[in-house]
Amino acid sequence: MSDFQGMEDLLQDFLVEAGDLLSGVDNKLVDLEQNPEDHALLNEIFRGFHTIKGGAGFLNASELVTLCHLTENLFDRLRNGELKISGELMDVIMAATAGVRDMFGMLEHGAQPDPADPEVLARLKAALAGELVAAPAASVASVAVAPVAVPAAGSAAAVVGVGPDWNNLFSAVTGAAAPAAAMAAVGTASAGPRTSHDVSGESAEQIIHAAVGRRAADKPGAQVPVGRRDTEKTRDNSIRVDTTRLDQVLNLSGEIGLTKNRLNALRSDILNGRSDTETLHALDQAVSQLDLLVSDLQNAVMKTRMQPVGRLFQKYPRIARDLARSLGKDVELVLVGEETEIDKTMIEDLSDPIIHLIRNAVDHGVESTEDRRAAGKPEKSQVRLEARQEGDHIILLVSDDGRGMNPERLRAKALEKGIITDEEANTMDDRQSFNLVMLPGFSTKDVASDVSGRGVGMDVVKTNIQKLNGSIEIKSVLGKGSTFVISLPLTLAILPVLLVKLGDQPFAVPLSMVREILPIKIEAVQEVGGCATMVVRGEVLPMYPLSHLLGWSSDLIPEYGVLMQMAEHTFILAIDGFMGREDAVIKSLDDFRPKGVAGVTTLSNGQIVLILDMKEVLGAFGNGRGVPRSTFIPFEKLAAA
Repeated sequence: MSDFQGMEDLLQDFLVEAGDLLSGVDNKLVDLEQNPEDHALLNEIFRGFHTIKGGAGFLNASELVTLCHLTENLFDRLRNGELKISGELMDVIMAATAGVRDMFGMLEHGAQPDPADPEVLARLKAALAGELVAAPAASVASVAVAPVAVPAAGSAAAVVGVGPDWNNLFSAVTGAAAPAAAMAAVGTASAGPRTSHDVSGESAEQIIHAAVGRRAADKPGAQVPVGRRDTEKTRDNSIRVDTTRLDQVLNLSGEIGLTKNRLNALRSDILNGRSDTETLHALDQAVSQLDLLVSDLQNAVMKTRMQPVGRLFQKYPRIARDLARSLGKDVELVLVGEETEIDKTMIEDLSDPIIHLIRNAVDHGVESTEDRRAAGKPEKSQVRLEARQEGDHIILLVSDDGRGMNPERLRAKALEKGIITDEEANTMDDRQSFNLVMLPGFSTKDVASDVSGRGVGMDVVKTNIQKLNGSIEIKSVLGKGSTFVISLPLTLAILPVLLVKLGDQPFAVPLSMVREILPIKIEAVQEVGGCATMVVRGEVLPMYPLSHLLGWSSDLIPEYGVLMQMAEHTFILAIDGFMGREDAVIKSLDDFRPKGVAGVTTLSNGQIVLILDMKEVLGAFGNGRGVPRSTFIPFEKLAAA
């Protein structure tokens, strides 16, 4: 767009900084609602919004400036004690910040923002005038409700009910006087049930809807606000890096350069015939030094990808607050471990799963205020979002102090929906019962709402976590609450793997799924329910020969079994041998990706090894039922012999 020709860099800087500021404002607003007398917090909010307005003005985004200016005036009146914090006032402010975020989206797509929702502007002005009332249960989309004066009782002009001034609204959105027939229809509707009296068969409300649509369509370069249009979600590929980390990378690069020069000099000496002990010792030292420096450089570069998880957490207090208010619950979201660092590539992929978990905690997990009071609990419920690092994994926890989950009810609901059989229900323990909530189509609600009940959310959570090579575990105590524990690798760029062999061909499987390696004894392989199984410490586990899963023909007898845990599914992978553990640098196969292959890596000897995606490899066998014992043909031959 012409207004931003040659200003792309400035625009992107503004969007990044203003986006962070707005997220901070949202979180501070949630805190302010809990602590309305905190003037320092109010001043911080005012300064943040003032900075956003200044940047918008520099970019000539006039509609964004208008919305920011009205909201800033409201903050100023709150600072001066002329207005008091209330739920209705916070709803108006939250609606304004949501409008600002929509305008950011339009700027990001290269369009000047459209005017803010007229209803939001009208309520902001009403709040500034001290005339704010509770928001109507339903209102005309994108049309402001103009204040209507109500004459004194007994006046000839007194009206039965107060509604939108359709005449003013029609003029505002079309620039012309409203049709008399339509206004007559409104006059009739305001005194009783609304019907369509217009000669064209349209009510005044429909006419105005149509006018708003025409106005939006006629506007040059008009775009639908972000969030209301069907566009592919764009990923933020930028990253902020601490300059000290870049300095470390630069220093290591310089030292590697010096070591390279040393190696070149030694190479020349050796080519010239020097092979004495001193030269060979110097070569050994230079190679060792290079190995150490490359390892340090790799770690330093990996750290540049790490970002504080607080940048992911900052949007959730607002989401939890809005949902709790819509459900009539008193919920506080507590954030812990915001300084924990996580791979930047994971941040956007974790956004949706955590939103689903928080929404479930607020909607399903915590009780209503009345139920909590009856149970002897504090009226304010608490949802906790925590991050911490354990070894080479990041642990995320979403917990609540609500009603908890009843495993018997979960099993009964799954039976009712036909998701499990009677036999499976009778053999399930509590952990397996909790995992039912992550199956597609499972929901404990009989009627779906706009928040939950369709059996999709938790399935999305499990799928997205598995894409990140992570796992999720559910813990719950009836009457005390539930905890969802997500375990993720520290980074996706380097993956610890176990190298297994099928004949002479090595394959790599994620080490995070491996529990142990077992020797396979012929007599220990039994057939239970038509499936090959082994008993490990009293647990009957299905067996999958890797050769069968990959479609390879093999006459070798698998000698080892890899006990693997994938989400709630535990199984034994039968292999011919293994080569040990290795930290694999993953190279993706974007142009050609065979099913069941997550990527490739190169071993120290230069051999290329496929990294298996175990979820895809299992395919139809991923249901926990195993494969027939006859699949182990060599076993049958050996037994017959």
